[in-house]
Amino acid sequence: MVDKLKAQDSSVPALASRVSFIVHTLNSRIAMVGNRHFRAHDLNHYSARILVLLLEHEELRTGELVDLMVLPQSTISSQLQGLHAKRLVRRRRSRKDNRSVIVTLTPPGLELARDCNGLSLRVHEAVLEGVSAREAKAGFAFMNKINTRLLALQQQTEQLYPFHDPDQLRQPAAMPIAPVAVRPRRVKP
Repeated sequence: MVDKLKAQDSSVPALASRVSFIVHTLNSRIAMVGNRHFRAHDLNHYSARILVLLLEHEELRTGELVDLMVLPQSTISSQLQGLHAKRLVRRRRSRKDNRSVIVTLTPPGLELARDCNGLSLRVHEAVLEGVSAREAKAGFAFMNKINTRLLALQQQTEQLYPFHDPDQLRQPAAMPIAPVAVRPRRVKP
């Protein structure tokens, strides 16, 4: 099927050459590098990023974290529950708006946030090693342009691509299923 697509249009980029997939692999690799360090504290890259954002901003509302992390409310809530259970963050209701929850770092959270920030800076420096200031500036401009375009796509109300409805997908032809040999279990006396 893939070969048919390529044969039909040689300008169709393979998945590995698409911006979305490259960004995915970059994010996955960054998470893998960080997760080796976070494991001892039972953190993941989301919770580590939340700690660094709190280090930079001192306090944030849950909704602000949702906006900054570009993650669903449910994901942020579960990350905050985990950080709160580890006593790394405090959560309190806003006096001005009882629906709003304000999150701050505890003293142990502050220390760990500094470690997470240090690792983030080291990764940033290592990734940019050997990259000229001009290349870095162009790369960041390109990524910011992509981010702006993705935000516009996210807010677009019409459907971007017409997916098939689930009931319209072709079902594979009924294929005979070969019987699987099952070995009898040995019972110990």
